[in-house]
Amino acid sequence: MNMIQRRQAHLHTHFTVNDADFGSVADDIVGVRPETLKDVAKHLQEEGHLTDLSPEEKKVFTLLSKVKTIASKVTGSEASKVLYRNEILAYCGHFGIPHIFFTANPAPQHSPLFQLMCGDVSIDLDKCFPKMVDSVKRAMQLANDPVAALDFFNFSCKAMIQYLFGWDFKKRRLTKEGGIIGHLKAFYGTNELTERGSYHVHFLMILMGGLNPTELHQ
Repeated sequence: MNMIQRRQAHLHTHFTVNDADFGSVADDIVGVRPETLKDVAKHLQEEGHLTDLSPEEKKVFTLLSKVKTIASKVTGSEASKVLYRNEILAYCGHFGIPHIFFTANPAPQHSPLFQLMCGDVSIDLDKCFPKMVDSVKRAMQLANDPVAALDFFNFSCKAMIQYLFGWDFKKRRLTKEGGIIGHLKAFYGTNELTERGSYHVHFLMILMGGLNPTELHQ
């Protein structure tokens, strides 16, 4: 994930500067030493005071006040979070207030399907409770194949949205039958990494013909 973020940062991070400050900002960027930036970053991480900085380090803050960073395409950046929030607000303005919020957290370590994706052909999915290897070996398989874990996450989320909530991904529209909570008008999801390095996803569900959220709460 860090390598993907670094690549996105190199490809999709841009600076914007006012025309009046362009010349001075360009000179300041060229004149800033990498060591100074590292010292300022460490000082901020340790929650140091601005008055403790040297004149050269204070120039970094002056430079930051004149430069705006555009990084909405960089996963996990503050700009990307603002983009998600704006998209959710746009959804609310167009479709209405969401009726349901829930978190889906597929557990690959305890899933027979994931063990099969890892290459364990002894798993028999026709059985109600397939026999699996012990928890230590399952954890090792998970650690050794993070790509399979991501495939399992994508498969689980798509299967849940398709079969439980009645969304057709190929046609990109709701099925006629709908799902267990009725017919979806729209949904929005964002995923994130847990402390264990696995993914989970947060969903907002907007129902077709759903009650007013205030009435639903009452």
